[in-house]
Amino acid sequence: MATRKARKPRSVRRYRILTQQAQSVVLEKSSSFQVEVGQYECNLFLKPMHEDPSRQRVLGGALVHLEYESEERDMLRAASLGIRLTEDLLAGLAIVTGVPLGGVALIQIIDVTIASITPFLFTMTAPHMHSDEAITEPQLAQLRAILAHWDALPKGNRLRRAGGLYWRGLQQDDDLNAFQCFYMGLEALEPALADQIGVSAGVEQTKGNCESCGAEFVKNRTVLNGVRAYITGAQHPGTATAERKAEWNRINEFRHKQFHSLVDPETLYSAARQVLPAAAHFLHDAICCLSHAHALESPEFRLLRGTRPIVFMGTAKPGILDGFEECRPIVDLNDVGWDAHPDYGFVPRIGFRHDRPGVDIGGRCYWLEGSLRLASEANLTQASVES
Repeated sequence: MATRKARKPRSVRRYRILTQQAQSVVLEKSSSFQVEVGQYECNLFLKPMHEDPSRQRVLGGALVHLEYESEERDMLRAASLGIRLTEDLLAGLAIVTGVPLGGVALIQIIDVTIASITPFLFTMTAPHMHSDEAITEPQLAQLRAILAHWDALPKGNRLRRAGGLYWRGLQQDDDLNAFQCFYMGLEALEPALADQIGVSAGVEQTKGNCESCGAEFVKNRTVLNGVRAYITGAQHPGTATAERKAEWNRINEFRHKQFHSLVDPETLYSAARQVLPAAAHFLHDAICCLSHAHALESPEFRLLRGTRPIVFMGTAKPGILDGFEECRPIVDLNDVGWDAHPDYGFVPRIGFRHDRPGVDIGGRCYWLEGSLRLASEANLTQASVES
């Protein structure tokens, strides 16, 4: 009888991930505690980002420190796991306490498996809160025209709601939340699109005959009939291509999986990167079409998703021996901004230092291509650095 060779177990690594979220929160007993989440035994510690009670209330923010073990060797994949575990913990805390805890932002992840050396990955992205393109006079004219239509059209209130959902969708960092906003915007436009195209709103009617008596019947099936007709090209017959039909099928299938929780959310994120721009595009163009702003409709669409993250990845020798509850970054950012460059326009300026005597902290800066939630070290591209 054939026997299967036992697989050699991979070595387990111990990681500490430090994240922050927007709501300032304190523990009654300021000490770490153990908790199991996602079948991982973890140590957890939380502390406000500011010690002064007044600043806690005005500026908010709390650091979340999580320690866990994993066989994962890729630092970015280990960070993605740590973020998921942290999100589950904060969701549970929100249910238990009612506190509106904010989204998770990664500060760093370190590997504390070996005391003599500490591999680390530290995020140092410069915030970019400015639109590089000025708002033009023609755009202001288009704005006036759109708002006038929202006030005057019989279903202008639906255009206003759809516009608000499009605006909120652009603000979302999480792709699943953004898709939900865009799809709800399309739902708000269903009656208006159905009226314009000449189909039944919210329902698809098919006729048939009873197999027993032959009597004719009409079968109603709930569907975004107007939205489907618009996306597949009924409003502009020249755009009625097989690709448009496929895009509608992808959007509708993704909505079905997400809204009805048929698939684990983590498996949806890779698909979301593909379907999200299409959902945003069709919502944008449908709003413009119904607002008679046809010049703003476009066969191509770009969805801006924020600044490319920059990470500093390397090692600390000897290893970092901070106590778990000390919970501080491996380096401190002391100068972050944007400088004009003669060849590349504005480029990020990032200054950092550390106050760990006798510790050699070295590494390189990388651009992170794509979403942190889906990334691995293969998605890192070395960044050019000028001192």
